[in-house]
Amino acid sequence: MKKYNLAIGIPVSLLIAALVNLPRIFITGNTGEFVQYTLAYFAFACLSWMANQWFIRAAWFKKPVYGKLLYFLIPLITGVSFCYVFDYSFIHNFHTVFHNPLLDKTRKFLIIVLRGTLFNMLNAFLVLHIHKMKEHEQSRLELEQLKRAQLQANMVLLKEQLSPHFMFNTLNTLTTLTKEQKVIDFVEQLSNVYRYLLSHQKHDWVPLKEELEFLQSYLYIIKTRLENAIDISIEVGQEVWDCKIPPLTLQLLIENAVKHNITASSRPLHIRIYTTAEGLVVINNLQLKQSVASSSGIGLNNIAQRYQLLYNATIQIEHTSDHQFKVTLPLLL
Repeated sequence: MKKYNLAIGIPVSLLIAALVNLPRIFITGNTGEFVQYTLAYFAFACLSWMANQWFIRAAWFKKPVYGKLLYFLIPLITGVSFCYVFDYSFIHNFHTVFHNPLLDKTRKFLIIVLRGTLFNMLNAFLVLHIHKMKEHEQSRLELEQLKRAQLQANMVLLKEQLSPHFMFNTLNTLTTLTKEQKVIDFVEQLSNVYRYLLSHQKHDWVPLKEELEFLQSYLYIIKTRLENAIDISIEVGQEVWDCKIPPLTLQLLIENAVKHNITASSRPLHIRIYTTAEGLVVINNLQLKQSVASSSGIGLNNIAQRYQLLYNATIQIEHTSDHQFKVTLPLLL
């Protein structure tokens, strides 16, 4: 019952019911009658409160044109209906209005309509006011969280401004300490990888051509470490170079393949990147490591979520019949 906000609704309904019937105790002096009326109207107010809470969460309430109008129109109708049921079913027997011979049925009905309208419209107004207060509080909290996140992001950026300079200066120093061309080439490729990471980490997408150029530097480092234990072929034509791809997607897929498969000169890992009508395919042979713990799937989930959020597209992940792991990425213009 928490969704009906009864922690506020019950005391508010009791207060309204008591206030509405308070004049009666001064007029009649009958405490028992006052309690009976108060309980009856309290039950009526609680039902109205729950109905209004349900109405304010309905989908049509959020419509900018007629939502608010319907919100007050429907409680008006339900208020009259509830009041009619309560007057005739619960308090008809002891309500002096219904036993007054000077009032005909039309006037009695009008009294019911007026009472139900005023009673439930007050109830609906209170529900709407509380709802607006909660929305305002929620917006304020979200704004505070956004400001806090922005401050944290600014702090991270300030810290990261120091790291790149130190890293590049260190790499440049390394190239001056050696005359071996292999070491110099390795440092240059590492610098290219690091530069790409820094310049594209906040981008939502990059042209496929740039991703492939970055991949060459990354593969140079992988090949230097694994040598003949890994074989990677790229067959991507120029006609798709302008297609969009989230940055570091191909690097994540290759890293995922290396992490979970055996890489040895006697059992090399074969990775192939090519295009089909379905998209860009990254496929590798399966020779899973026994010692690797079960995968959390963070890398693949990251790629899948980025495609879903940015492009409303879905990647295909499958194990083929010839013991290969295949990921197909949509090619987006």
